[in-house]
Amino acid sequence: MSEYRYVDLDLDFNPNPLTKDVPLKYETEAIKRSLKNLIFTNKYERPFQPEIDAGIKNLLFENFNTIKLVTIRNRIELLIKNYEPRVTEVNVVTKQNEQNHAFEIEIYFRIRNISQMETLRIELQRIR
Repeated sequence: MSEYRYVDLDLDFNPNPLTKDVPLKYETEAIKRSLKNLIFTNKYERPFQPEIDAGIKNLLFENFNTIKLVTIRNRIELLIKNYEPRVTEVNVVTKQNEQNHAFEIEIYFRIRNISQMETLRIELQRIR
């Protein structure tokens, strides 16, 4: 039996130089990778799960305002609640960085059966 509860592939797919295997992410890093993947997934990108979509990329090209910050926060919280059962007590904080035309997102969460709160920081930026 494995000593780890949560294990995922490292989706950067940079092989280990010695074994040539794809590295794995464990525990907290596996969950953080999963959350990033959920947030950056667009509708119809996942086979057999076309409904997964936060719609975040589309919001990046609209004008910055408070309503958009609340919309992003609500969409991310709902997405995590619906598609990441390993996470509880989710709190999303969004800030806008007008100089870089970006959104700074901080996700505070607790992993099931682990008492420590974790933080994931993501910057969403328009790329033209």
